[in-house]
Amino acid sequence: MADREKGNDQEWALQRRLEDVFAKLGEKFGDLTGRVETQIRPTVTFDDVGGVRQAKAELRGFAVALTNPDLYAQWGITPPKGLLLYGPPGTGKTKLTQALATASGAIFYHLKLTNLTSKFGANTGELLQEILRIATGEGTAVLFLDEAEALSLEHLLPPPQAREASARLVAALCEKLDAMEPSTRVLVVATTTRTDALDPTLVAPGRLDHLIEIALPDTDDQREILELIRGRTEKNAGRQLFAPIDYDKVLPVMGGMSGADISVIVRRTLEAKVHAAAAGVPPSLVTTENVLDAIDGYKSVRGVVEKIRYGQYL
Repeated sequence: MADREKGNDQEWALQRRLEDVFAKLGEKFGDLTGRVETQIRPTVTFDDVGGVRQAKAELRGFAVALTNPDLYAQWGITPPKGLLLYGPPGTGKTKLTQALATASGAIFYHLKLTNLTSKFGANTGELLQEILRIATGEGTAVLFLDEAEALSLEHLLPPPQAREASARLVAALCEKLDAMEPSTRVLVVATTTRTDALDPTLVAPGRLDHLIEIALPDTDDQREILELIRGRTEKNAGRQLFAPIDYDKVLPVMGGMSGADISVIVRRTLEAKVHAAAAGVPPSLVTTENVLDAIDGYKSVRGVVEKIRYGQYL
C-alpha cells in the first residue's frame, strides 16, 4: 500500500511538473491545448486493438528498446530512435502507439502535428525541438508525431513556400533526432496516411527508419474488431446488448472497411436502439438485421464523408 501511494505521489508530481513546463512553453510559442497532450500512465493495451497481428508483434518487439536497451549493446548495436506507421485512416495507428507506451511503462506524448503546424511560424521547428528535449529529460517516453504529413505544410502554404518552410522544419526535427544519445529511453513514432507527402530525410538511417504498415483489416480481423467493440459496449452498459451475430451475413458486406468504420457502424446500430427507446419501443437485443441496416446507412454517406475529408468539395 505504501509503495502504491508513493508511486501515485511520484506520478502526481511528474504530472504537475509537465503541466508547468508546457504552460511555460505555451507562453513562448502559443497555447498548446489541443496541440500537445501527455499521458503519464497510458492504459490502452495491444489486446484493445483488433486485428493487425503482424504489426502488434513488431511493436511488442520494439518495446525492448525502452524496457531493456542494454540488450542491444550485447549484440553490438544501438536501440532504434524511431518508427513510422503508415496505412489508411482508421486502422488503429494511434491506439497501437498508445499500446506501445503502455507495454513499455513510458510517458505518452501526443503531438498533433496538423494542429501544431496550423499556427506555423519561424519558431515551429524550435518548438518541436523543445518538446523532444522535455521528453528526453523526463524518463522513458514514446513521442507520437500524429499525421506526420502535416510537416509538408501543404495545407497552409503555396507549393514553393511550403517546400522551403517544410525543409527547415524537418531539418530542425532531424537535428534533434540525430543528437539523441543511445542511452536515451525515448522512441519517436510517427504515423501517416500519405507516405508521398513525407520528406525522405525523416526515414533516413538512424531516424524513423523502421517502417510498419498498418493495413485495412481482412474478414478475420473485422470479426475480431466487431467482437472487441461489442464486448466493450456491453461492459459499459453493464448488460447484454447483442443477440448472436451471423458473421456469414455481416462480413461479406464490410469489404474495405477499417476499424474506425466498424466502430461507427456499431455506434449507429446502438443509436437506433436509443432512438427507439426514446419513442417508447420496448427494448430488444441488437440483431444481425440491425447491424446490416446500419451498414447500409453508413455506406450511403461514406463516399460523401471521404470526399469532404480529402477536400473534393472545397
